[in-house]
Amino acid sequence: MFLSNKKPEFDLTFICRKGEDHFAQPILNELAKKYKIQYLYPVHKMDYWNFKVRGKVIWVEWANKFAHQVAKKDWKDKKVIVRFHRSEILSRYMKMIKWKNVDHIIFVNSNFENEFKQKISNGVQTSTIPNAVEEEAFTFLQPRSNNSICVYGYGFNPIKGYDDLILFFRKLLDVDSKFHLTIMGMITAQPSSIRQLKKIKELIRENGLEEKITIIEKELVDSLVEDRKNVSQFLSRHEVILSFSQTESFHYAFAEGLLCGLQGFYNQWSNPLINEFWGPWGCTSEEDMIQRIIEWSKLDLSQKKKTTEKNREYVINNFSSKHIAERYASLFFKASS
Repeated sequence: MFLSNKKPEFDLTFICRKGEDHFAQPILNELAKKYKIQYLYPVHKMDYWNFKVRGKVIWVEWANKFAHQVAKKDWKDKKVIVRFHRSEILSRYMKMIKWKNVDHIIFVNSNFENEFKQKISNGVQTSTIPNAVEEEAFTFLQPRSNNSICVYGYGFNPIKGYDDLILFFRKLLDVDSKFHLTIMGMITAQPSSIRQLKKIKELIRENGLEEKITIIEKELVDSLVEDRKNVSQFLSRHEVILSFSQTESFHYAFAEGLLCGLQGFYNQWSNPLINEFWGPWGCTSEEDMIQRIIEWSKLDLSQKKKTTEKNREYVINNFSSKHIAERYASLFFKASS
């Protein structure tokens, strides 16, 4: 069990499984400019007995076994916050966590907040605050007219829908053959990712698209946060970013593409969860997406620049680390001071 000192030495204690804090880092980096943060990264169960919580507010990232351990205790002198992402809501921990000992739950998507209230508990205070993007890591680039389309993600997980994307891209080429698609992902040990990579390579060969689709297999990195410069360089070579994901909670890749000056389109017809963030970029059908891609390719550079500047402005105004961190600070500290 995490132990508590009587007098908090930190404003915030952040608790997360080691290597899984990349979504929180943009927010933490901003909060650290003003508040004193204690970082705890337990790995094994015995770590629960070794760490001492010294913050006035406890932020547990992911509603997993660490949230379960923290919520075993009634922290009378501290405020406990748990943040959900997506998959946790289907885990066994939903019945194991003592929600009465959690002061507030943060969701990154309102759909999951509503699902939690309906299926798990309606007695805990909740909020939806989207993920944050460090805009400084993604330089705005002048618009291009190279008909180069890209998608990328952590790996080649089937949930990203790259197989459907390849079949869609073939339809796009039937209408206009000038486009090129690049798919980038990291090589992970996840069996489903390995199978999916093999599948999409076979689809490319079967459809004769070897000259039109490039796959970039990146080495797995230790830090997704530090890899942002590489991502920014990748984006700088393209004009349009697509998403064919089956499910996304926020969609970092899409946000990063818009920040870098790309135009984006996503499959709203099968992935409606992110409408609250990226609705204007959603396409209602494959035909709609094909039409919008072709229309975009025909715009002159001045028209593209005007649109992509607005894209970047939208992301910064709504999802910048500074903006999102202010919402966290208000929830964490103003109500508890």
